Amino acid sequence: MKIYTPVKTNFIYPEILPEHYRFGSGQIIGTPLREDGDWRAYLPPEEAQNIRGIESSACYIEAQQHAIATIEEETYGEIDNNYSARFNALLSDGTENGGDPIKGADSIRHDGLVKDSSMPFANEIQSWDDFHSWKGVNEKAVRAEGKKYNKSLAHDIVFEREDFVDTKYKKLRQALKFCPPPVSVTAWYQDDDGVYIKPEGSRDNHLVELVYIDEDNHPYIRDTYPPYLKKLDSFYDFDFGMRWTISKKKEQSEKSWFQNILDFLNEIFYEYMKRRY
Repeated sequence: MKIYTPVKTNFIYPEILPEHYRFGSGQIIGTPLREDGDWRAYLPPEEAQNIRGIESSACYIEAQQHAIATIEEETYGEIDNNYSARFNALLSDGTENGGDPIKGADSIRHDGLVKDSSMPFANEIQSWDDFHSWKGVNEKAVRAEGKKYNKSLAHDIVFEREDFVDTKYKKLRQALKFCPPPVSVTAWYQDDDGVYIKPEGSRDNHLVELVYIDEDNHPYIRDTYPPYLKKLDSFYDFDFGMRWTISKKKEQSEKSWFQNILDFLNEIFYEYMKRRY
């Protein structure tokens, strides 16, 4: 008997354009961090996206923030970094049905990350509209904190919906050496053994952090709904997967004049693309 625990749609499959970076293309050069592809010992604190019955629809942000925090713990020893989903959801045009993970990633890269305590899911947040607002915080101060985030971030697409399942798993096993990839799922169906399955013909509606694939090709994911660590069916067919790479920024004084100009032009281009789309 299948057990169905419905989750409100909060992941929107993105429009993947030719100019988006692809994993393995050489456009982003990362350093393998975990040859065994097992990130389970480095996960940030468990975090619910539905609090007090208020659905944030922010999984498309949280899965990416959790992936970044996991890398930060494994690589830099920064234990349990917890970032505000409100901040990046607000700045990436989130909707009550969730958001586009690429737009979310663009906000993370260009707006930065802020501590959850700087823009929390506090008791005064009583609705989705409250969550996606500056209620209870100083917008100028929070934006300034985001700009001070001290790491350079890059992301690329690991696979797309139409790729064959065996191709997806070859890419995922390789990507897991660099990052715990955010991947999309159909949330949530279980079989009699408590393993989470994907019904044939279904489309994904939720984004999670992939943290391990075992020898029998069962993926393990960190979720934002309990139980927070889930075991999925062997060769679970994800619709979408992406990767993050992280490096520490150089101090501003160490940057060349050319890099400063390039950073300025990148900001102008980002603002132009936001207005265009």
